[in-house]
Amino acid sequence: MVTDAVVSIPAEPPAILQLDPFPLLFHAKDHPADPIVDTPANRRKGWQRIALFAFYFRPSTLDVATTGEMLQEARQASDRSRKNYFGLYPFRWRQPGWQDSFQALHNQGQITVAPILKTLIFNRGPAAVLAWAKQVATWQFERIIPAHLDAPVAATPQQFLAAFEFLQPTVASAANSSTLATEDTQLLRDIDAALLKRGIARPSQLQEETDLIQSTL
Repeated sequence: MVTDAVVSIPAEPPAILQLDPFPLLFHAKDHPADPIVDTPANRRKGWQRIALFAFYFRPSTLDVATTGEMLQEARQASDRSRKNYFGLYPFRWRQPGWQDSFQALHNQGQITVAPILKTLIFNRGPAAVLAWAKQVATWQFERIIPAHLDAPVAATPQQFLAAFEFLQPTVASAANSSTLATEDTQLLRDIDAALLKRGIARPSQLQEETDLIQSTL
């Protein structure tokens, strides 16, 4: 049982969200005038966009309409009820970019560390986190139970340890070359920079180690 240390992000919406699918269907819209249509495809589409919000806060494939644009487009909405936010819909999802972002996040359902932990938490003390992960990987287990999303997840100790490879400086340096990952985590990195500037957070040891390796190459 790992609480939030790792997660497995499903391609299909969790069962609890399907008890009231309206939020899934709302986020499946591409335009304010689009009607709410309950289909498995729309539930899946809405869930995948919500997942991008949940893990990146502001994914790179999302643009937000101006207030003027939202008000003008709301007049075209077929449903201007309170439940449908009076027809307001600020989201502009890039096609097909958001699907690529989700597939990278989904990672074929494999165990992964959430972006916020990679960017703001675990990288503060990579040696300590890696030591912990290696210790856990010595246990003989067949399933991992995260506190959220898919659980239990069939996984080996080796798969668990692989989720923390990003903490290795050489791996982190290579990961930074991924345009998709860099763009999607931009807001998280902006938050990190703001916390550092205000003295709320300490510098990332992972970044310091990566910079040291690159300076010697």
